[in-house]
Amino acid sequence: MFSRSSGYAIQALTYLAAQPSGRLVGAREIATTLKIPMPFLWKILRNLSEKKLVRSFKGVHGGYELARPAAAIRVYEVLAAGHDGDIPGNCVLGLAQCNDREPCPMHAYWKGVREQIEATIKTTTLADMAREMKHRGRKISAR
Repeated sequence: MFSRSSGYAIQALTYLAAQPSGRLVGAREIATTLKIPMPFLWKILRNLSEKKLVRSFKGVHGGYELARPAAAIRVYEVLAAGHDGDIPGNCVLGLAQCNDREPCPMHAYWKGVREQIEATIKTTTLADMAREMKHRGRKISAR
């Protein structure tokens, strides 16, 4: 449903959210653990840093951390930070003109689902996702 870039961004930030407070995580660790190609991850992390969702620190003991507490970062913000505009308010068929006045053939079916998804991503935080992963005893991993 979301682009690969958005999926990787959410996975990387959830991974950072699951770390102990103050622990910096290197890009290589994130890439290896989540099986994200390094060049792709660097591009994503640079964008997330520009959007003030992560902070980066250079040097031997450098790495990445969330710019704010995980409980203060909503999934919606991560998706909105992406270049793809992966917010589910767009037409499910990808049409430029799709709204209540000029609906696409799927508009009536998609509208309720879209509203549920929007409500979920606007209320779910990175802390919620990290807690869920820990609760399930699972590592955060790639698709």
